[in-house]
Amino acid sequence: MKNQLIKIASIFALSISTSVFAGGDHGVHSSKAGEQKSMEGMQMKQSETMEMTQGEVKKIDPKTGKVTLKHGEIKNLQMPPMTMVFSAKEAAQLEGLNKGDNVLFAVDQNMNITHIEKKQ
Repeated sequence: MKNQLIKIASIFALSISTSVFAGGDHGVHSSKAGEQKSMEGMQMKQSETMEMTQGEVKKIDPKTGKVTLKHGEIKNLQMPPMTMVFSAKEAAQLEGLNKGDNVLFAVDQNMNITHIEKKQ
């Protein structure tokens, strides 16, 4: 009888620990999937809400990755229209641009160009 109780208790304990382990593992996958969907949503919202500003290229310095733009109001920075120098996050962003080109661009809080394209 005592051996039978020990076997039953062991089986019961094993079944509980297995279900807890499986449940915990499932929760991790569920959480990561939720995080991934959340990150995708954040990226989508960022690109959808990216404020594009019109500008005209006045000067380009590809070596330093800087461009001088005469631009309209930059709404996300509450900046009035003016002419100023911006840094490109990547110098390659400035490839194909020339003095006099009309562009659409977006900048971050550090005055770095995050996106720039020729206006058609």
